[in-house]
Order: sequence, then C-alpha cells, then structure tokens
Amino acid sequence: MDRRTAIKLGSLSSASMVVPTLTGFSEKKSNTTIFQKSNNLKIKLNEIDLLLFSDGHVFLEKPQPTFAPGIKASSLGNELRSLHLGNGNLDLAINIMLIKTKDRTILIDSGSGKHFGENEGWLLENIQNSGIKAEEISDVFITHGHRDHVGGLITTNGSLVYPNANYHMSKREYDFWMSENPDFSKSKLNPEAAKNSINFTRRILNIIKERITFFNYGETLFSFLQTELAEGHTPGHTIFTISSGDKSIKNIVDTVHTPVLIGNPEWGTQWDVDFKKGIDTRKNVLEDCFVKNQLTMSSHLPWPGLGYIGKKDNYYWIPLPFATPDEIRL
Repeated sequence: MDRRTAIKLGSLSSASMVVPTLTGFSEKKSNTTIFQKSNNLKIKLNEIDLLLFSDGHVFLEKPQPTFAPGIKASSLGNELRSLHLGNGNLDLAINIMLIKTKDRTILIDSGSGKHFGENEGWLLENIQNSGIKAEEISDVFITHGHRDHVGGLITTNGSLVYPNANYHMSKREYDFWMSENPDFSKSKLNPEAAKNSINFTRRILNIIKERITFFNYGETLFSFLQTELAEGHTPGHTIFTISSGDKSIKNIVDTVHTPVLIGNPEWGTQWDVDFKKGIDTRKNVLEDCFVKNQLTMSSHLPWPGLGYIGKKDNYYWIPLPFATPDEIRL
C-alpha cells in the first residue's frame, strides 16, 4: 500500500470543583460505535513493556471554534469528510500510555477522571482490568495541565487515585498554572473557559504539589524517557521519546489532536495558550517526525494513536498497521 494513500484507512465534578466550560464540547454520544471500555494494547519495545489504554473519547458536535477557529466552516467540513472523520462533527480519542519495567510502573498523564460525564474517565477501570492496581503505579509523568491530562489524578472527592505515586512535571508548566494570573491573551479561548480551566488545574496541582519532582527539558528520566519542550499548546507542554535499544516511540501528546491538524497545522485550536507559537511548534514537530521516519503517538488521534507522519504537498497521518488486537512487537 502506498504511504501517500494510507491516511484514507486511518482516519479527543464535584460540587467543590469548578468544571471548565468547554466550548463546543457535547455530552451527546457520537453516531459511530462506542469504544469498549476494556480496550488496551500491549507494545513490546525491546526491554520495555508499554500498555496503551483508552480513557474514553470527546465528541464535538460542532468542532468550531474549538478547532480551526476563524477558518471557513465549509473548508473544515470538506476536510473532515475527505478524511472520513465525520460529517460536520469530530470525535477525539483519549489515548493513555503506561510503561512497565522491572522496578517501575509509570503512567503518562491520567485522562479526565470522573469529572466530565460517562464518555470520559475510563482509565482506572481499564488499568485494573489489565491486572494492575492503582497502588502499584510508582510514577506519574505529567505532560501538561489540561483537564484531560490531569483530571484522573484525583477522585471527585479530592483524594489521590494513585496514592503511592511520585509525580514528574516541568517547572515551567507548573509555574504557569500556579502563577497569579496565567496569561491566555495569545490564545483564542474565551475568558470564562480560561478561568475555569485554571481553577480546575490549580486545585489538582495543589493536592499533589508535595509529591512533584521537576525535570529539565532534554533530561532523560528513568534511563529511557527523554523530555522535550513543545510549547504553544501550553507554555511548558512536554513531548517525549521512549527508547530501548534501536527502537523508539515519540509521543507528541497534544501537538496535534486530529489528522485535520496534521494536514492543516496552521488551523490550530483555541486551547493553544499561544496560538501562533502552537502553529510553529506543530510544523517543526511534524517535520522532525517525517524526516526521521519516527514512530509517533498522540493523545487524541484515532485509537490507538500510533503511526507515522507522511508528506507530499502537505503532512498526513499513516496509521501503524498491526495484524492482531492484543500485542505489537516492534
């Protein structure tokens, strides 16, 4: 199969907690088949075992202005239809990675938790169904502070979901959310949504702050997880590469949320704290993945979010082919 055509086969509370207003987000279920909550996928990366879990999905009945703010609705609609991603709506996966080694069980982000309805917050159940207890999670690596990456760290009552874990986060990201007035002036997000997002994230970070260890960009954690700044989506948005021997996976997290943004990186999303910088970073990361022919993962691309970046006139998504649903050996 020609890589250039592969994308055609490929195609993201408690009373005491302020819930973000999510413009364009809907609790209505999509008209496609709902994921089974038990979905998980094992990946053998030489000496490292990876497990991918679904935390559910986010269905956008009206994708704009969440995505492609300021772009003609007809242009977005045509792109969605050409990629078989929806007929005027958009369904986003929430893909979560867990890493198991001999002495650590490391969770990368935590999904949304039980704060935003039944379509999200499946992660803990899925982890437990795989035979891993919440108490066994030794470390949680936080890529950035948005609700669908930190919400699953606490219950609706404010207690820790992973009580024995240490948390790892960039100080740049932490300082942004915990500053007196986080600056959303370069985003296209409405002020009320920004305020609610800040309140939600601050509450969670205040609960876990005594357990947070800060890392530096470019640092390799646990001997196999190399961190990299990919600012724009948030000021400290972190992407990372997991390596074992000659094999690696680069998780670009929220650099892109959908194949639409791969083909149209300049369209962006209103949740990019710095909209212009988000575009520049998106283009740079996509080019790097393409040039290096790097196996790539994203938090919100169609399940399980694994594939490659192709390029002809524009970038495009090439899903990783695999023959069975249970395990991939790279």
